[in-house]
Amino acid sequence: MEIQRGHVYLVDFNPRSKTKPGKIRPAIVLQSDLVTQAGYPSTIVAPTTTQLVENAGLLRLRLKRGVAGLEHDSDVLIGQLIAVANESFTRELGTLPTPLVQELEQRVRIVLGF
Repeated sequence: MEIQRGHVYLVDFNPRSKTKPGKIRPAIVLQSDLVTQAGYPSTIVAPTTTQLVENAGLLRLRLKRGVAGLEHDSDVLIGQLIAVANESFTRELGTLPTPLVQELEQRVRIVLGF
């Protein structure tokens, strides 16, 4: 499977460990395609959750059901960015629309202080 930036995949986050989500859930690839294409064995993603929080500020970005193949309204957990082994990717769900990728990028820059 080709892993691409801005695409949403089902990722196996098992086993659960401290703040690591633990279970299979959608995640958005944030890592540059250049790193992935170079054969790096892991990929940086932002996991999602269906445990929605209203007015969560910068740390969550709401995605509506149907966007990029999501079956439920979901929040992107910007405060829980994580590198996962490429073998953890189970299947692609879809592609995040460009305006949402740009919003996600902006929030990640703010949260990481870039």
